[in-house]
Amino acid sequence: MPKHIVRLLLLMAAAAVLGYAAKIFFTSESFYKYGPYRADSVPELASQEPVFQTPGYCQGCHAERHAQWSANSHKSVSCEVCHGAALGHPLNGKLPIPTDTAKLCSLCHEAMPGRPGTQPQVEVAQHSSGQQCIVCHNPHSPKIVSAAVMVAGDAAAGAKRAAACSSCHGTNGISPNDTWPNLAGQHAAYLARILGAYKSGAQKDVMMTPIAQSLSDADVQDFAAYYGGLSCKAAPGNTGIGDAAAGKALANNCTACHGETGIAGNPAWPSIAGQKPAYLVNALKAFRAGLRKDPMMAGVARSLSDADISNLAAYYAGQNCGPATR
Repeated sequence: MPKHIVRLLLLMAAAAVLGYAAKIFFTSESFYKYGPYRADSVPELASQEPVFQTPGYCQGCHAERHAQWSANSHKSVSCEVCHGAALGHPLNGKLPIPTDTAKLCSLCHEAMPGRPGTQPQVEVAQHSSGQQCIVCHNPHSPKIVSAAVMVAGDAAAGAKRAAACSSCHGTNGISPNDTWPNLAGQHAAYLARILGAYKSGAQKDVMMTPIAQSLSDADVQDFAAYYGGLSCKAAPGNTGIGDAAAGKALANNCTACHGETGIAGNPAWPSIAGQKPAYLVNALKAFRAGLRKDPMMAGVARSLSDADISNLAAYYAGQNCGPATR
């Protein structure tokens, strides 16, 4: 055999012996004990407290929000995506509540090529005039009522039965009592929706719940058609509560749902222009306290002070509800 071949074979053998020796020297004794290339990292990692918890960790203290979240389209988003890591919470303080929701929500919902069509997308610069997302969306239950309830009731039949409602809501749908709402000219779709909610128990009120539960589905439609077709003749007046100018500034956060002057553009939402001021105050406080249930309004009302509520009521009560064209 030629010498150069012998030298090459010896060199290869020496390299193999050296490589095997290096493998024995540098390889941990636990190599492959827990899987390839993990060595002792598994027990080391297992001994550490997890930085991120599951949404189940939050459920014990935040049952209501967890229920809203788990029943809606955000259930695929973990709590800590928005609130940060829960390591040490609650002993080490509260988790942050995002304030710049427009920036946060746009991470997933800004319109761009390639995103799935099933994921709601918006043009951020043109959407909601720069308002924060939580003005219209509850972050835990972000879907808003986008489709109006269909109303196909008989207004004449509703008029015949409306006499039973006149003591609270007035002969022509204009309430004689400051604490009860005007119904004349209200969106028929909203009236059908709220009456249906009282009837089903989804919305509760000491007076309205038993009344609505005695109605048939046809009755609900007839009442909605009747009151929705009346002209709103409630004149704006001096409310005597709150600062209307301050309320107008606050109302900028309400325009997306209730319009600039309280006339809602979406028929599934209530118009509140010209409503009774005490009624508006009571309704907002009920939303804030959780006595009235609505994911969107609960999030909005939670941040309002008593003064804010009085100012908003003063502003909207002083607006002209206008003639009904609906």
